[in-house]
Amino acid sequence: MKQNIKKVVCTQGEMIQRISWQMAVHEMLSLRTVEIWRSLFMNKRNKFLGLAVVFMVSMSLLMSGFHTLAAWLGWDLVDSGKHLDWDSDTAYLSSVQSATNTWNNYKSGVIRPDSILVVQDVFVTDYTEVSSNLGYTDKNNAMICFNTYQFTGMTSAQRQKTATHEFGHALGLDHTTGTDDVMRQGLSSTIALSSTDKASYDYAYNQY
Repeated sequence: MKQNIKKVVCTQGEMIQRISWQMAVHEMLSLRTVEIWRSLFMNKRNKFLGLAVVFMVSMSLLMSGFHTLAAWLGWDLVDSGKHLDWDSDTAYLSSVQSATNTWNNYKSGVIRPDSILVVQDVFVTDYTEVSSNLGYTDKNNAMICFNTYQFTGMTSAQRQKTATHEFGHALGLDHTTGTDDVMRQGLSSTIALSSTDKASYDYAYNQY
């Protein structure tokens, strides 16, 4: 997909940072588990107690959602006022509006339509290329581009997902791998933000 290839090209040479509070918790609890094993198993009478504690710690890691990783690109198109003001000539305006509503429903007022009172941060447009590429976000030219060759045959949900995905890049989010993630690469009908999408946005927002 062009959205993936172009983005990787645009970010070449930049450090992609992946952060997760769950990773920190995991490390802390893992170290604590080692201490528990060392102290408790020195005394054979406490063997079963030690096993029980280790089991509970392990279960707490699984229940904490440790798999959820926030993904930050290391760049974004958000301005110094923490806004992403957009303009467009795209034929898929309804998809763009639905996408911006999705992000704004989580963090209100960040993404705004361009007006005479603000400076445009990103321009949304279309292009045609006979390929499997759905679209891409161009960091250097501050553009989001949709491939009409693909968009014409996509469902409304698939268009919205792609638009939401590309606005995610403009907000500073990198790709993730969860099956329910908007920021997962590929064609899908996922239009709601997952916990991973939200964690990535939370981190990116703090970098603006």
